[in-house]
Amino acid sequence: MSIKFKLTVLSFFQFFVWGAWLTTLGSYGFGFKGWTGQEFGVVFMTLGLGSLIMPALIGIIADRWMNGERLYALMHILYGITLFILPAIDAPSSFSGCCC
Repeated sequence: MSIKFKLTVLSFFQFFVWGAWLTTLGSYGFGFKGWTGQEFGVVFMTLGLGSLIMPALIGIIADRWMNGERLYALMHILYGITLFILPAIDAPSSFSGCCC
């Protein structure tokens, strides 16, 4: 397999996971956790802020201190750990901090 194909599959699975849990996050927060709209809005706000800030920071780390492939793998491992932790969190502020 070529590196291009491997990266394509990796990117597909990355966005597949986002689509799998992010689309149901609203019903989970409102229905199961009983959060208000304002509390849940903060959760989505931190996701947007994280997507604006983190690529630049991760890019700096990848350029200066670490191999890009290893950093990408580390980020995916940390993301998987985060997905296991999120269901146990009940407070919206803690949930927001963990998402970002």
